[in-house]
Amino acid sequence: MPWKKLVSGISYYDLDCQSGGVSRLMRIAPGKNILPHTHKGNELTLVLQGSFCDEIGRFARGDIADLDEQVEHQPLVDSNVDCICLIATDAPLKFTTLLGRLVQPVTGF
Repeated sequence: MPWKKLVSGISYYDLDCQSGGVSRLMRIAPGKNILPHTHKGNELTLVLQGSFCDEIGRFARGDIADLDEQVEHQPLVDSNVDCICLIATDAPLKFTTLLGRLVQPVTGF
């Protein structure tokens, strides 16, 4: 599968989505984290491999995180293998740091 590199240790693969939202696979290396963010809508995340933890708890293979605009979090991969997740969102993420807001237009997240 032709993963697209976002930054070192973080890659994604966009899936065809007919609903107007975004569906993608994310692959994140052990010890890496996503920038702090909340959501402008809903985000469903299914963990396919590995695990991550955030302000809500720990999510491992088979777990589903169901998040909305009331949740701010910063997922961190805590497994010793890449964490691969299927993520579906109905609106763009809302990054809460300056760096996140600066890179968002470039990444499309």
